Amino acid sequence: MTASTTRSAATQPGAATTPLGRPFGAHLGAVGLANLADGVVQIGVPLLAVTLTRSPLLMGVLTAAVWLPWLVCGIPAGVLVDRWDRRRTMVVALGVRAALLGAAGVLALSDRLTIWVLVGLALGYGVTEVFADLAAAAQVPALVGRTAGPLRRANSRLLAVEQVCNGFVGPPLAGVLVALGAAWLVGSSALVVVGAVLVLALGLRGRYAPVVPEVESVGSRWSELTSGMRTLWTHPVLRPLAIAAGLWNFASTALSAVLILWLVGPESEGGLSPQLFSLAMVALPVGALLGSVVASRVIERFSEMSVLVACWGLNAVFNLALLIWPSAWGLALFLLAAGPLGVIGNVVSGSIRPRLVSGDQLGRVGGASRVLVFGAMPLGALVGGQVAALFGIPAVLLGVPVVMLLATAMVAVGVPQALVDAHELAPDPEPVG
Repeated sequence: MTASTTRSAATQPGAATTPLGRPFGAHLGAVGLANLADGVVQIGVPLLAVTLTRSPLLMGVLTAAVWLPWLVCGIPAGVLVDRWDRRRTMVVALGVRAALLGAAGVLALSDRLTIWVLVGLALGYGVTEVFADLAAAAQVPALVGRTAGPLRRANSRLLAVEQVCNGFVGPPLAGVLVALGAAWLVGSSALVVVGAVLVLALGLRGRYAPVVPEVESVGSRWSELTSGMRTLWTHPVLRPLAIAAGLWNFASTALSAVLILWLVGPESEGGLSPQLFSLAMVALPVGALLGSVVASRVIERFSEMSVLVACWGLNAVFNLALLIWPSAWGLALFLLAAGPLGVIGNVVSGSIRPRLVSGDQLGRVGGASRVLVFGAMPLGALVGGQVAALFGIPAVLLGVPVVMLLATAMVAVGVPQALVDAHELAPDPEPVG
């Protein structure tokens, strides 16, 4: 991808052992702070919600609200990210997110926080996440290059920071803040997001807008809007990966919609307190950190697709721990396994698309992909809540690994490593001068 900022020698493609550069460091810092707020909100808001309702349907609606913006906004946001300055897009999206959290804090202080306010917060937060995440992902190749080695190292570091902030620090902090009160939870998160905006605005200078041709006619604008989905749907690697990932996430979000009802509260099967639940969630980033350390070595030793299939399949099986052993220890066992398996799988999938898609289409193809991958998640949350209401939460916990294993089998059969290698684009040429 061509960006209007100049990359340092340390960040040129092919610099496999040199530092990734100060601009990437600023990007990494902003992503870390944003994910710290995410970790607090993602755990804290559902914990607040179960004090307002014990309805599986309403919990499903809340979970669906987080992911619905990907279904609605993913494609147009991807097009806009490919036309806008990606650094500025992240700054604006995170700024709006801070404002939303601040407004929720005011409502909490005035004792006007309801389940529907939380649903509205989740929807607005999700919209900012669409733009911020697409811009952040499309930004990485401009900072470190598009060759496999630097991309994998950058993705490993991003995932490590995300897991430390989102999973290791965020959940226990959320438990403490929930005990202090809703205003502390959302207000503190707002301040952390403001910190992310400042790091990005002050630490990453220059313009990061891809060079794209001007679109003038309505027909060409429509073509641009749909080009990401066309590219994705006709690609023999990206299409089956996106469909399978969508099925996998459908099942995962069905689980998320009912997990707190299954484990938290005196009337639940697990009987955990919010603080103990939050503490057990630390097991996820502990495993994820291990995964981020070994990811590159595992991928270098085995083929990418065999690693991805193994991670997805094992992860699906470990979901059964929540049904068999509904306790803090069962949750910790599941998360300790899910952490490294999820990170290694994400490093694989995150490094594939930039090698198969040209730089000026990364945003729109990423948006189209996430419409399928993340767009299935609100449906999964609603279905999970409905199934739990009709047949009980154990029915959801049993069905989740079955769907995940079916999705894994689709990838194992339909996307061999040779197919990925055959469609890899040549890396960007070295800049001259």
